[in-house]
Amino acid sequence: MAKYSVVFHPSETVIKAVKELKEQLSSKIGWFPSKNSLAHITICEFDYELATYENIKSRITAYCRYQNRFDVTFNSFENFTNGAFFIAPDIESKIKMAEIMKEIPKQIQFPVSHKSSEPHISIGRQLSKEQLKEAYNLFQKIHLNFTCEGITIRVFNPERKQYDVLETIPFLSEMKPEKEQLTLF
Repeated sequence: MAKYSVVFHPSETVIKAVKELKEQLSSKIGWFPSKNSLAHITICEFDYELATYENIKSRITAYCRYQNRFDVTFNSFENFTNGAFFIAPDIESKIKMAEIMKEIPKQIQFPVSHKSSEPHISIGRQLSKEQLKEAYNLFQKIHLNFTCEGITIRVFNPERKQYDVLETIPFLSEMKPEKEQLTLF
């Protein structure tokens, strides 16, 4: 059985920028959870055998076929009460991403172990109040943009204790076929 993570995967430029932020924070407060995790926006996670994964992948692929690429902007630092410090999207980006984040678990049609409904890019998790204060002192402004071009599926690598990208399913922008209208004569 493998552990999978379904995410929006940002551009390499955004991944690099977030890695630099994590390094800056680490130089002030030391190591913290998610320090070595590459930037991503979690949609959901699940644990299944390969045959079930292939079924889930085909369902996500069918969904992505009719989705359009869209631009997103992440432009503020925020935190959750559990000590997570993150970059939040602007309202338009949040609405679009949250819509898809809500839909993907429905499309999978298998139980998932974790669902996210609040799009964000984590900088650090489980930070103390003092560490959060240090993070807010260190970072005031941010403006990251990228185009969501699909849904990325990652698999947990137990040796590295991080997720590896397995594949990205592109948004194909196809038109949904209209259902044939049935008439009675």
